[in-house]
Amino acid sequence: MALPLIPIAIGVGVAAFGAGRKLLKNLETTRQADDAKAKARSAYLQLAFAVDTIHAEDDDVAHQHLRRAKDLLDRARVMLDVAATPEAADAAGAVILEGFEQVEMACAALGIEPPKRASEL
Repeated sequence: MALPLIPIAIGVGVAAFGAGRKLLKNLETTRQADDAKAKARSAYLQLAFAVDTIHAEDDDVAHQHLRRAKDLLDRARVMLDVAATPEAADAAGAVILEGFEQVEMACAALGIEPPKRASEL
């Protein structure tokens, strides 16, 4: 009588093992995405501080660079809000880096020292 139950038990065990492996893989991907998003959010906050504290009303070139940096900041915020994979968070990070480049160009136009990024501290 126990003989027909053995294949069923083996099938259930294999299915449970497969489901457990998939769950662990999904958890690892989620952890990686969370780590990438945290790193990008840190850079995002630094960029937001730079955009908010540098004033360039008298210099049109610097003003345009800061406006572009703010646009990139807004785009990065939206990207981070919907990022569910490490690749999506990294893409938002690339937009943030572009925003930092705009801030650095604005600072150069104003003749001031650009803010340091987290990786430079």
